[in-house]
Amino acid sequence: MPQKVKSRKKKLGSYPYLTVVFSMTMALFVIGLFAVIFVHANKLSGIIKEKIEIHVYLNNELSENKIQSLNKIITSQPYVLKKNNTPQLIYISQDSAAKKFIQDTGENFYKVLKDNPVRGSITVKLNPAYSDSTHMKKIVADLQNMEGVFEVDYQENLISRINSNIKSISLIFIGFAAILLTASVLLINNTIKLALFSQRFLIRSMQLVGATKTFIQMPFLIRAILQGLFSGIIAASVLAILIQYAYSEINDLIKLQETETVIIILGSLLILGIIIGLLSSFRAINTYLKMSLDELY
Repeated sequence: MPQKVKSRKKKLGSYPYLTVVFSMTMALFVIGLFAVIFVHANKLSGIIKEKIEIHVYLNNELSENKIQSLNKIITSQPYVLKKNNTPQLIYISQDSAAKKFIQDTGENFYKVLKDNPVRGSITVKLNPAYSDSTHMKKIVADLQNMEGVFEVDYQENLISRINSNIKSISLIFIGFAAILLTASVLLINNTIKLALFSQRFLIRSMQLVGATKTFIQMPFLIRAILQGLFSGIIAASVLAILIQYAYSEINDLIKLQETETVIIILGSLLILGIIIGLLSSFRAINTYLKMSLDELY
């Protein structure tokens, strides 16, 4: 007597999910990795910009009170870099500048000259927000007009190259990010659409027995939320482990650490996974709901 083969009853929304979760996890991981790289690159550009200095050379025989007054005026300017509320200014007196010149060159000009020709100076470190060419020209003009200032000097060509390179790299990053995000969304969307392909006749059967659109959509959308959340958790966990490993292996990378921003990125992967999964599932379900019976085949 032949044995009856038990057929497994297919439930609404019970399509294979491993492929969907894997695809979403990979896409979210790549997006998160790119975002973390961009954050670290942005921090690096900020550190480079913090190295930009303007040298303010002072008039000779400037009184101590006048130097202190000038120092206070420069300190109060918004373009001066502040770390822990401490303005990043370095004052070098005329005598100290002369000693440094003799030490560096090995030439003692006092043997030839009676007076000290080297000028005292104030080295100003700039706030990165003011490091572009337009701001730099205004800052130099502002400093040059201050009483007691002889000359203002900065490496204009070097700063222009730095700003140009940072701008080019930023545009490349933004372009790659846009392409990557679009490709990831399309990948997830196509994966979910293929996964739902096996449910197309069940969706039509539910329509024929009078099930509402919301009733049919709900199991798929709930599963999409769970898949997006699960994929986001896996992607964020793997990325967090990779970041910690990179910090432990590359010591200098700690200087670029942005803990709060990285935590936001990791949390965003969970939300992004849910949103993309939900929207892709909603779109795919509506596609099959609108298809005619001939199109289903």
